[in-house]
Amino acid sequence: MCGISGTTHAGDGTALAVMNRLMVHRGPDDEGVYIDREAQVGLAARRLSIIDIEGGHQPISNEDDTVWAVLNGEVYNHEQLRQRLIGRGHQFRSRSDTEVLVHAYEDFGDDMVHACEGMYAFAIWDARRRRLLLARDRFGEKPLFYAYHDGRLTFASELTALLAGCPMTAEISPPAVDAFFLLGYIPGPGTIVKGVQQLSPGHTLVWEKTSGTIAVRQYWAPVPMPTQTQVPARELVEETRELLESSVRSRMISDVPLGVFLSGGVDSSLVTALAARNSSRPIKTFTVGYDVGGVNEIEPARSVAHALGTDHYEFILTEDDIRRTVPSLLAAPDQPIGDQALIPSHALARAARADVTVAVGGEGADELFGGYPRYRWLDRSVRFHQLLPSPVVAVGNGIIQRLPPIGRGRRLQVLLHSGTTRMRHFEWISDHRAALRPQLYGGLLRPLVTDTGHFEGILDPGPGLDGDVADIMRIDQTSWLPDDVLVKADRSSMLVSLEVRTPYLDRRLAEFAFSVPSSIHCDRGGKRLLREVLAGLLPEGVANRPKVGFRVPAADWLQRPLAATLSNQIAEGRLFEEGWFERAAVTQLAHEHAEGKHDWTHVLWPVLALGLWLDRFRGAQ
Repeated sequence: MCGISGTTHAGDGTALAVMNRLMVHRGPDDEGVYIDREAQVGLAARRLSIIDIEGGHQPISNEDDTVWAVLNGEVYNHEQLRQRLIGRGHQFRSRSDTEVLVHAYEDFGDDMVHACEGMYAFAIWDARRRRLLLARDRFGEKPLFYAYHDGRLTFASELTALLAGCPMTAEISPPAVDAFFLLGYIPGPGTIVKGVQQLSPGHTLVWEKTSGTIAVRQYWAPVPMPTQTQVPARELVEETRELLESSVRSRMISDVPLGVFLSGGVDSSLVTALAARNSSRPIKTFTVGYDVGGVNEIEPARSVAHALGTDHYEFILTEDDIRRTVPSLLAAPDQPIGDQALIPSHALARAARADVTVAVGGEGADELFGGYPRYRWLDRSVRFHQLLPSPVVAVGNGIIQRLPPIGRGRRLQVLLHSGTTRMRHFEWISDHRAALRPQLYGGLLRPLVTDTGHFEGILDPGPGLDGDVADIMRIDQTSWLPDDVLVKADRSSMLVSLEVRTPYLDRRLAEFAFSVPSSIHCDRGGKRLLREVLAGLLPEGVANRPKVGFRVPAADWLQRPLAATLSNQIAEGRLFEEGWFERAAVTQLAHEHAEGKHDWTHVLWPVLALGLWLDRFRGAQ
């Protein structure tokens, strides 16, 4: 794992050095810079040594120094590609996967991305053709930001680093702030800063020195699911097991200590079971729990670890930990992250880093294999609207809309919502925050209250979908997964220099999942195929455990260890001083939450995360 950056106006290399220095947490083991003085193109990398510790220095070149590459991530099939390229006459001086990219580019050009299996963001400078190639993996496991102005291109693994090396004013985008409040994340390919983009998952970008132009091209995307299949269920289960086991094996290749994040749920238990089957010694597993609230996965994880004989570690995240670490953690990412699971994800990564450098996680299983309960709720909503006359639905909707937009009332509002299934899904994932914008937004955001145009791309992932559930799954695969789930995993782990690998996002496994109808994925409580694979690997009971999200006791935290932080943010934060949010309105919600009158966590948490981030961001300018 690394942090990479580059520029097409390198100058004396000062900008590259600054960008590199700001990403030391992504690569504490090594650093390198290459500048083509004649073309003024520069590449830089910070390295977390995982493969070929001694010989994997970056940037790395071909034999005659005409092709240079930097890589953030891992190419899991690099050894197979290496043997193929050696057979075609290429000479290697290291075992690193970055050098494989150099020679793969020489043979396949831009189409090399089709041969690479892994999580990656990379850049390749071709000095002969005077062109720069950027690429991002299929699901967006690794980030890549870029700014293109007046024929000049700057890129980096993190937004903060890019802004430090790019001659532009960091102006906050009001539509991005609006989107963050509603969704809890910044939807790509945009960013929270005007003029900066993310390279979308499954895309390449080419910059030509001669013309100074860029061309962005998509090379991969999720495909529509079929409406039915003739393949027997037992064959689908067996194919799932074989592909997932192969993926787990590939993600266990490492020259440094490796472990598994274990929550006790289906996704992580299955990965742990397959990892244990393919290890000659007990694998290390890690679980986090809490000292407050009714959500805790310590016991389920412990039972799985005991059944598999893992070397198991448990960590309790206390209220004192929350008070000391959360304010700085919410402020730290390059873009704000509103997902409450960032807190336990980071705590787990921090604790695991004392024993391992690589951890295997379960991200992507819900989106590919139908795990979220909302898929089944939305399917019921579709059937509800089809079966009942419109006047009956309208009356029921009128009654439900009078309920407070909290708890079960929010779910019933979604079920009876008169709009499209996509809009019902949007109401679900935004927790009905759209209705609160008129009273909460300050002058900078108020003009956007009636504007929903910037959500059209999120809610329209493409034609040819298998009914409504497959439609929603596609939206999650192309927005929620890369812009929330994988951002959370990357930033929480990279802040402590830990690499996280995700077997469920293997290309072959993902494309197989796309070939299965959504009705099968969502059958029997969701993730039917994964549950049936797990049933053959662990004792009865674990495979049938109900879906429990990676929930945290955030409501308790806002009432106790984070109460002072929230109060200080409302009183002094730039989010209110600059006119993004109305202080009086948020104060009222905070008071009702503190008094236990209403649970406003779904509103107060994104406001707090955004405010702490903005204070840090302004201070960094």
